Amino acid sequence: MKRERKLMALSGVLAACAAGAFGLSRIDFEEKMTGTETTIVDVDSADITYLAWNYEDSETAFVCEDGEWSYEADEKMAVDQELLNEIAENLSAITSDKKVEEVQSLGVYGLSDPAYEITIQTADDAFEIAVGDETFSDGEVYISNGDGYVYLTDAGLIDDISYTLLDCVQKEEIPEMESISEVLVENENSTDIIYKENSGYCYSDAYTYYLKDGEDYRNLDNESTEDTFASLSEFSWEECVDYYADDTELGNYGLAEPDATVSVAYEPAKEEDAEETEDSEENGEETQKFEYEVGAVDEAYYARLTGSNIVYRISEDLYQAAVNVSYEELKPDEVVLLDWDTVESIEVELDGNVYTIGLEKDDEDAYIYTLENEEIEFGDILDQLSEITIAEETDDEDVPETEPALSGKRSEMSLIFHRNTESYQTVELEFYQYDGSYCISVLNGEELNYTSRTAVVDLKEAVNAVILDSSQAE
Repeated sequence: MKRERKLMALSGVLAACAAGAFGLSRIDFEEKMTGTETTIVDVDSADITYLAWNYEDSETAFVCEDGEWSYEADEKMAVDQELLNEIAENLSAITSDKKVEEVQSLGVYGLSDPAYEITIQTADDAFEIAVGDETFSDGEVYISNGDGYVYLTDAGLIDDISYTLLDCVQKEEIPEMESISEVLVENENSTDIIYKENSGYCYSDAYTYYLKDGEDYRNLDNESTEDTFASLSEFSWEECVDYYADDTELGNYGLAEPDATVSVAYEPAKEEDAEETEDSEENGEETQKFEYEVGAVDEAYYARLTGSNIVYRISEDLYQAAVNVSYEELKPDEVVLLDWDTVESIEVELDGNVYTIGLEKDDEDAYIYTLENEEIEFGDILDQLSEITIAEETDDEDVPETEPALSGKRSEMSLIFHRNTESYQTVELEFYQYDGSYCISVLNGEELNYTSRTAVVDLKEAVNAVILDSSQAE
């Protein structure tokens, strides 16, 4: 045990000595530095014709002809001209404030196997710069240019070349949209959604989003559809993963046969300083189209503009939004949605009896409800009706899998709304008993959905209570 302790102690001493020797060696090198100001590179960035560097696992080389940058190895790559001009500007002036004149070993400075190598060329000059370790003092790195000396320069030089090849791809723009009039999604089905206010496409102008099916329109939930529009149009590319994927390579990203294609019809956002003219106000902006495809491979998600060869990584949320668009996902939650200002009376049928409730507003814009010319309290019942929603499957409860069917079902309650509108002057809502847990709601004889039987029974009891109070008051 004592021998092991002695060995450990000796090892510690050796390590300390080695560290001390290394520290003294580095200090010795520092003492051999001079405060000489040296110009390493000083050219006009516009005169640079060639740039090359390595960063992470990527080596890049770009040539510039007639002010246009291109990737040396493949002209098919679309190069981010603004970024390359910025890099050229940053590399056009490199200076050093310290110099090691007696270089004993480049390895001491990390320059025998440099982390980065930079090449800069103009028509008349060429510069080869190796970048090594950071110095003891923060904010500087060792560099060499082949003249036998080692120089210190600002470590920001590394930031100036901190770009991989794919960082230098000119990414295609996702347009800024002032408004969206239509989104067409081709996934397992074809879902064509339009936005239109006061359309008259359904019984209630409170709806503004519709599923277009030939000549027919089905109203959609405003909030859910608005969120879907935003998800499919307000996003950004996460990164470029392939600057030119040909037809044989698209399958690597699930895009040979995309899981969904999204086409957005929109009006572009107006520029802040754009002056509106009488003509532009009359004619409006021309509707434009933005179209892209999405795919997935091994839980990674990709997209490309339709017809483009550039492939981007996208978020899972965007992918899921595109592949899951459907009427079932976007249909309204409520069984009925009405502006009560348009309703003049309501016929309620319960247990074979029909009751007519009148609606009008008083001088304070409050609703007055009447039954057989007597005022009644009916506002809470309409609120209760508005809160009845279509049944959705949860962890605790399973909605029937079969489509709602009325054959042999008994009517629980019906309401007919008489309105002061030009179209849909009557709207009819009826509830049928399905089983002990569910009813079937039927809107205008067409739209059938399952809804909670408890909610319908509670509504019936509330209506019965009002009618009973009214009859007793008489």
